[in-house]
Amino acid sequence: MSVECALACHAGVGREHEAGTGYEVVERSGATLEDVARAAGVSLATASRALNGSTRRVRPEYVERVEAAARELRYMPNVQAQAVARGATTVVSLVVGEITDPYFAQIAAGAMRAADRAGLVLVITSTAGDAEREASVLRSVAGLRPRAVVLAVSRRTSSAAAAGVELLRGGGASVVALVSDEGAASPTAVIPLVIGNRAGATALAEALVDEGHRDFAVLAGEPDVVTARARATGFVDGLARRGIRLADDRVVAGVFTRDGGHAAMTQLLEAGVRPGCVFAVNDVSAVGALAAIRDHGLEPGRDIAVAGFDDVGTLADVVPALSTVHLPLETIGEFAVQAALGEDVPAVVAGEVVLRASTRLA
Repeated sequence: MSVECALACHAGVGREHEAGTGYEVVERSGATLEDVARAAGVSLATASRALNGSTRRVRPEYVERVEAAARELRYMPNVQAQAVARGATTVVSLVVGEITDPYFAQIAAGAMRAADRAGLVLVITSTAGDAEREASVLRSVAGLRPRAVVLAVSRRTSSAAAAGVELLRGGGASVVALVSDEGAASPTAVIPLVIGNRAGATALAEALVDEGHRDFAVLAGEPDVVTARARATGFVDGLARRGIRLADDRVVAGVFTRDGGHAAMTQLLEAGVRPGCVFAVNDVSAVGALAAIRDHGLEPGRDIAVAGFDDVGTLADVVPALSTVHLPLETIGEFAVQAALGEDVPAVVAGEVVLRASTRLA
């Protein structure tokens, strides 16, 4: 039986013309691999090898017949079943804290490029900043049988991710985690990619003092978020190196977001504290601080200097231009995927202080 005849006789496939439209309506098929093999006149094993990228050679004429049958039957292979059969997948999973945060979005862009170069598909999942949700997210990710996993989350001191990481490792995935340089333990059985959070904040504090600033406050984010704590601690350390002690009431905790920065800055101002320079532990918090300063009739950059951390590209047009610590976020995403795939990358990614108009003294 020819392929064409077998296809025409297949009970699960039909075509009809919608009256008056001239368009052909193709019914959706529930074709299986067995149907494809039967239509192509080959064995099930041959059809599987032809479609699933087996290393065992299949005669070219058989490949053509199988592919033609698959197209006509609109057969969609089960990618996960193929992965189980081959013992490997084409999936790299990126788990981020909050996909709407430009910090994580830039990391995702770099990770996507690295995955694409390797011929792999990047699947992005968010924990929405919920440490408890992280464990359930990792269990779901493990079900994809990914080849590699990158954890780019706002890790907390009491992270519940250890069991999920073990599950991923048990399924054969290599796991890379972005970790801070402040010395906190990273999840077990992961490859760490160290980000210079504490060192960058220390360097920023020293640079601001060297520019002539003497009166500071810190919008510290959430104290149990490792990145926030590392940056706040590093900044206080940098001031101390220049002989400046920061009073406890000049360090304000808050949520690691734009609204958190606005609330923390408002808290300072309404308590009668008007620092000469404010450091927010990430750029989006700094943007909230800029807005709060304006809300109180003051001009950021002139009445109160503001600095952030990350140098996210989406904030390039903020006025005044924001002093910050530049992290190569897209490169970090690329490095993380490359490390997960066994490539050599730098063990530590350092930040670079960038001073702009928001901290410029008149």
